[in-house]
Amino acid sequence: MLGNSLVVALAAGLALEVVANPVTRTGALKQREIPSTHALHERHAPHWGQKWTKRSKVPANVMLPVRIGLKQNNLLAGHHKLMDLSDPESANYGKHMTPEEVIDFFAPHESSVDTVRDWLHSSGISAERITLSANKQWLQFDAKTGEVEELMFADFYVWEHSDGSSDMSTESYHLPSKIQEHVDYITPGTRLRSRAHAAKEKKMKRSFKNDVRPFITELPGFPNPNSTTCSLYVTAECTRSQYNIPKGTTKFPGNELGIFESLDDHYSKKDLDVFFKTLYPDLNVPTGTYPEERLIDGAIGAIETPSPIYPLEVGLESSLDFDSAWPLIWPQGTVLFQTDDEYYEYTLNFTGFWNTFLDAIDGSYCNYAAFGEKGDCTKPECLDPQYPDKNPGGYTGKLQCGVYKPTNVISISYGGGEADLPDYYMQRQCAEWMKLALQGTTTVISSGDSGVGDNGDCPTKPDGSEVFYPDFASSCPYVLSVGSTEWDRYSNSTPPTPYEKLNEVATARFPSGGGFSNIFPQPPWQALEVNKYVETVGKTLPFSSYAQFPHNADFSHVGKGVYNRLGRAYPDVASVGDRQLVLGGGDWYLIGGTSLSAPVWGAVLTLINEERLKAHKPTLGFVNPILYAHPEVFNDVTVGSNPGCDTVGFKASKGWDPVTGLGSPNFAKLSKLLNSI
Repeated sequence: MLGNSLVVALAAGLALEVVANPVTRTGALKQREIPSTHALHERHAPHWGQKWTKRSKVPANVMLPVRIGLKQNNLLAGHHKLMDLSDPESANYGKHMTPEEVIDFFAPHESSVDTVRDWLHSSGISAERITLSANKQWLQFDAKTGEVEELMFADFYVWEHSDGSSDMSTESYHLPSKIQEHVDYITPGTRLRSRAHAAKEKKMKRSFKNDVRPFITELPGFPNPNSTTCSLYVTAECTRSQYNIPKGTTKFPGNELGIFESLDDHYSKKDLDVFFKTLYPDLNVPTGTYPEERLIDGAIGAIETPSPIYPLEVGLESSLDFDSAWPLIWPQGTVLFQTDDEYYEYTLNFTGFWNTFLDAIDGSYCNYAAFGEKGDCTKPECLDPQYPDKNPGGYTGKLQCGVYKPTNVISISYGGGEADLPDYYMQRQCAEWMKLALQGTTTVISSGDSGVGDNGDCPTKPDGSEVFYPDFASSCPYVLSVGSTEWDRYSNSTPPTPYEKLNEVATARFPSGGGFSNIFPQPPWQALEVNKYVETVGKTLPFSSYAQFPHNADFSHVGKGVYNRLGRAYPDVASVGDRQLVLGGGDWYLIGGTSLSAPVWGAVLTLINEERLKAHKPTLGFVNPILYAHPEVFNDVTVGSNPGCDTVGFKASKGWDPVTGLGSPNFAKLSKLLNSI
């Protein structure tokens, strides 16, 4: 990846000299003659010429950091491997891979490495200049611009975007035909990226912030809930009763529930002590029982941890996650994955998300090259926290790579919009969720609290009409996306009875996130259920669909329709998502959001893993295919909708729907199914 400082220097020192006289394709430079042994590998997209202008030639003596991304072996085969490991009918079911096996499985063939090395050597790049990344996915060397141009039959220029930003690239480059099959991409290459994305960055931060600031009602004091108040105050006893969940009795080592936190949201040790003592005295949780803290890149876990520069506040997201899930799985414990130092957490001076977390639980991801991108993003449109961090209060150590083992189940109550990050960024992350699934990790993610998209924030077509705004990472097919429901009494004309069965409907205080991806295609395991909805209920909706995948949220070529019926559909499942009783900062709250629904499902799967471990079976890993094959193990939720983007949104219906997925868990049936395989 070309360093930002180099681009800035080139733009400042060269482009200003020729601003009034852009270089044209018919300029003075002699056109290179491409030998018959070579073929075009990449070139500019035709529409780039509308906003980018070629300015100045990059001098031949400028040193460039060259990265050759090798075509990954088995990237598609990884999907098929995961399907095999997740198929109860397969002899390989549950035979999860080790991290080392995953690295070797996806590494380019050794012959590819040797072939590309030999080509470089024969082209004048000596062996001592070339290094292979630890994950075996890319070769790197430094070379002068003139060398690179001769090697790639390219001509590098500084280009200026209509927004005033600059980048460096060649309009095309060629490789020997025998080398092409081994190379995915080369940087610097043909890619151009605008750097003026301030509005988009702001929108991204707002999107993530909204998703992690749950819907809150502060109570005047402890409400003394009981068995007749589950429609008013949701507690662990209510969740057990409505979903037929038994109390936990075991705590197998290594089966703790992982909970992800970020964006300066912190739990309180004092609150946890009071919470368990006040609301769940029957669990006999010892004072001083806290999550195991796996802190990433200088992160702070508990609010009680000193923070000398930036003030800390109790985060109600963290309180909600632990207060909803932990009582369900006790005596099993929890693990906190908290990301990033307080400079980044407090200032939110970044636009990417999850990469530093994925780095920490999979060391190979730090330098993982895929979809034209390697390692954490340094571009403004997807900027990840950078370490060492020299900002005040920053973490001065190296980026943490592979320092923690992922838990069997990880609950994540954060998300953002697909339209707010580059496609390649999300595709690279989604491939990583697949790799974690191959290792037996179940990733559970909330589907968002804005229905089909926030009114006023949805992407638009050239005519100004809105399209739906899918949530990422719920749109990645390798995570379990969870929507939200609420419990209401069937009738208020009669007195409530202890743990009476309540009417489960889609949440009304906020719309549960759901829809169809514009990036990831529909996976085969959900096709039957999803297409049934599209062909029946979908035809009764007051809006239509389209059948294409807009690139990088460019909807200029989308005609009629507001959602992509060919995309991965979400959520997969649902659970209670409102009126959870939570203690935060010494005060009691009722809190809602799919931020509640995800940890409830995380707890359900953790309990089933406890049962499987007791029976000497492997943990569940990737569960999506088997869940879609057995809709009978869910409580079907058929009432409600998820409005947004100034529409009524989708409607809940019989079977799968884009509001509540397959439905909420009937634990007795779900456990019987998942323990039978």
